[in-house]
Amino acid sequence: MTRKKVLIITPQTWGKMLISKHHYAISFAEMGYEVYYMNPPNAIKGLRGYSIDKIPDFNRLNLINYYLLSNRITEYFRIRHDIVNFHDWYLLQLVNRICKEHKLFFDVVLSFEPNLHGLLYRYPARKKIFFTADMISKTVHTRAAKNIDAVVSVGPELLEKFDSINSRQLLVNHGINTEYREFAKKNLAALDDGLYSISKNRVQIGYIGNLLISCLYIEGFKKIVADNPNIDFHFWGAYNMQNNNVAGGGNEFLQQQISYIRENFKNTHFYGVKSSFEIIPNLNKIDAFIYINDSKKDVNGGVNSHKILEYLTTGKVIISTWLSYYKDMNLFPMLEKGKESDYPALFGEVLSKLEYYNDSEMQKKRIKYALSNTYNDNLLKILEIGRAS
Repeated sequence: MTRKKVLIITPQTWGKMLISKHHYAISFAEMGYEVYYMNPPNAIKGLRGYSIDKIPDFNRLNLINYYLLSNRITEYFRIRHDIVNFHDWYLLQLVNRICKEHKLFFDVVLSFEPNLHGLLYRYPARKKIFFTADMISKTVHTRAAKNIDAVVSVGPELLEKFDSINSRQLLVNHGINTEYREFAKKNLAALDDGLYSISKNRVQIGYIGNLLISCLYIEGFKKIVADNPNIDFHFWGAYNMQNNNVAGGGNEFLQQQISYIRENFKNTHFYGVKSSFEIIPNLNKIDAFIYINDSKKDVNGGVNSHKILEYLTTGKVIISTWLSYYKDMNLFPMLEKGKESDYPALFGEVLSKLEYYNDSEMQKKRIKYALSNTYNDNLLKILEIGRAS
């Protein structure tokens, strides 16, 4: 029996930091697909043409790297005039060439890339699906959604941009991977057995994610650390460019601020980029998690975030700035949109009532919600809408 094949196209390179695009690739592989993960262009310096290599430590995962001509002329027309025809045509020929030379035909193409691969409907695959994880700001970025099987996103505000382009749409939340799912199950079982605790000594605060993301509300971030020397803050994620294979790192001011916090506040603990296997064993000591983004700087305006579900697997409270996806769920306290300056006050209020916010029943509610949103479950929904269309 021939194994089904999927091509995943993303703007994020494969690396140690895994976000939703990487987790969908892993979920496809877990479901038995042979997965071809297409890195953004020119990820390997000096490469001409393309290469396909096995991804170490994963079964059925292959990495495609390729060269794409990019110079002042092509970038001028792409950025200033939204002229993308040359790159779209070239990438269509490249994918066709790869398929011909390796005798491939894809059952599914799942693209997260709004800037390239605009001729997605012509790619050699039975199903073509476009996943928009970020707000589309230009009409040219919707072109990959034309004449394909479905458009998927993690926020209704994001899907609205495609109403006139493609009516076959699916709203899903972000997801949790297999490791977080098993972790959540253990936490839920412990709560059902009456085993849960509140810190009796120093409160422990957790943060998982890229600390160099441009929309981080650094002023509030710095203030809660400085104003609470009796609280320990634990950060898992990139705080410099080492192993940082996702967006961020271009803001020198932000890098300087994170470096200052790391060097001057003894109540902070920075662990760098870690896998979920490395992070999860440390999470049960955390009493509360922080989500602290500036909705005005967030390209999505505070619609959703992949890290929230990971936090929810612990059952512990999240102290959050605005996230419209969760506004009516009563899972955790959050600020109104644009009220980021009130974050230190919300932080203090929640910690003063930590036992209330981490009540056993509330923790169960959070964990159960997280368990209802796995990447594998989302993938089944995505494949189903592809079949239905």
